[in-house]
Amino acid sequence: MNPDLLIVCATVPEISIFLSAHPPDSKRKTRTGLLVFSGKIHHKSYDLMITGPGVFNAAHALTVYLEQSSCALILQTGIAGVFRETGLNIGDVAIATEEHYIHTGIATDSFANDPLPFDLIDSFPLSREGRYPFNPNRIETCYERLFRELAKNGIRVAQGPFITVSTLTASFRQASFIYAAFSPVMEAMEGAACAHIAKLYKIPMVEIRAASNFVGERDKGKWDMDKAANHLAMVCAL
Repeated sequence: MNPDLLIVCATVPEISIFLSAHPPDSKRKTRTGLLVFSGKIHHKSYDLMITGPGVFNAAHALTVYLEQSSCALILQTGIAGVFRETGLNIGDVAIATEEHYIHTGIATDSFANDPLPFDLIDSFPLSREGRYPFNPNRIETCYERLFRELAKNGIRVAQGPFITVSTLTASFRQASFIYAAFSPVMEAMEGAACAHIAKLYKIPMVEIRAASNFVGERDKGKWDMDKAANHLAMVCAL
């Protein structure tokens, strides 16, 4: 039986607090060892898939799942780096209005690439730039609910474009260049890959992340993954 919601997350630690609060009824593994948990939230069924980090793992995992099952909605979630220019802090939550795999395209002298001369998804020209916009009405509905519920706990919520990268930004100087080119809210490593696969299978998707660090901060002692994971547990339970 297909679930109401498929939650997709890169690693177990990011989603462990949610799993502890909402224990799954079952757990299974795919042929390649991917974990899939199944359970219920407020009488609605969910599957939760651990993809592994990065675009290749995410694309593989979601394809494996959708070749065997389907779902009403995909929630791509996890921790992320937040850009300092947004005014958000560690622990704050954001929902993506679009995903952008910024390594797609023809390289130029700037951070922003030119579009490829062919579609990566047939009849979807934005795929030439690695861009995947999400349904604005669905995003606004999610944003309003998140804002209403998380504000009670002093958690700020934003919406805006996310970027997906294969090389994590390693300096604040580089982060500033990227922000000037794309004006993103958050940076992570899986969102655009999941958006690409969701588009192919015609499954609606939203992406919601909690900030564990500022983009460009290499000192992991200044990251707060526990705080981000706590806030993700609240998001996934709504």
